[in-house]
Amino acid sequence: MAGVGFGVFFQKGRICYASALSDFFLFRSSRVGGGIVLATLLTTLSWSGAYLVGGEAGFWLPPWGLYGLIGGAIFGVGMILAGACLTSTLWRVASGSGQYGLVLGGVVVGVLLTGLAHPWLGELYFTPLWLGTGTTAFALPVPAPAVAVVFVAVVAVAYAFLAGSTKRQFDGSVDEDEGPIAGLLESLRVGLRGLFEGSRQYLGARRSGIDVGRALRRPWDPRTCGIGIALTATFWIGVSGVWTVSGPLEDWIAFGVGTASPVLLAAVPGFEAAFLGHVSPGMGVLVGFLLGAALAALVSGDFELTPPTRSAGVAPVAGGVLMGVGANLAPGCNVTNLYTGVASLSAHGLLASAGIVLGAYAGTRLLFRTRG
Repeated sequence: MAGVGFGVFFQKGRICYASALSDFFLFRSSRVGGGIVLATLLTTLSWSGAYLVGGEAGFWLPPWGLYGLIGGAIFGVGMILAGACLTSTLWRVASGSGQYGLVLGGVVVGVLLTGLAHPWLGELYFTPLWLGTGTTAFALPVPAPAVAVVFVAVVAVAYAFLAGSTKRQFDGSVDEDEGPIAGLLESLRVGLRGLFEGSRQYLGARRSGIDVGRALRRPWDPRTCGIGIALTATFWIGVSGVWTVSGPLEDWIAFGVGTASPVLLAAVPGFEAAFLGHVSPGMGVLVGFLLGAALAALVSGDFELTPPTRSAGVAPVAGGVLMGVGANLAPGCNVTNLYTGVASLSAHGLLASAGIVLGAYAGTRLLFRTRG
């Protein structure tokens, strides 16, 4: 049920972290990014309540270190090169895209490569770059919801400032004679007013009624999908734990290899370590995600089996390989770190997320500079 919910909301909202980041870097604006930020902030608030009630139970809080920054950067470059993050790759594959099937194949290859290097990664990579044990800001000596409220407020103010600054530059309303403090305050005022007006219009549109048939056929507002994702994540942490994607994907790969050939499983140390011998709840969510995305695509009329395009060259596979490698070196993908990690306020998630953003920035600049 949780997986289907995630799949529907990601597909209907066209949620893609790669496009959200690249649009922001290129145009200082991202419609999908607003939905992602809303989902993350709402989840932070709800998960802080879960932490207050149950402590760290159900949270993914791995040790943190510079490997998160490095692995995240590799993943960020990979998703820009591939033109999709891991979750948007999955919902596009579920919608029938052969192009993103190549990306997913590259991810599997990347996971295989790091699986072969598994015996040496701990000694030569993770241990030297380790900085501390897994922890979260929710563990501070103040109530977790208070920490969440402060974090949400800081992010909301920063988001408003960026939105206001972008709008002022676009409108040409920036006064060259204004001081830096005055400019900052004016951008913040414009941004907060824009957020208020946008929220008022959004809520007004919801109150005016919804044509269900039309809504099923068309994409949904990313903010609506962000709210849906947060509600689904809140349901899931109450049932099992936080939502992750790259780990369950590797578990499925190891499960398939181990079921088909125990000899081959033993030949890939990383797969052998990931082999569970059964289907875990997280693996079930991943299957549900694909089913939900396929269902949403069918209802919307978006499902279409399409072959890969030759003009893309090796970029889809190369980007997928980098995502697979980066997800294991971080560890974690865009959901595991940029969504779950940030919403959990985990030290690892925040550091790996910084790496993903830096990698996406570098990838965007390099890729679009090359293309002119």
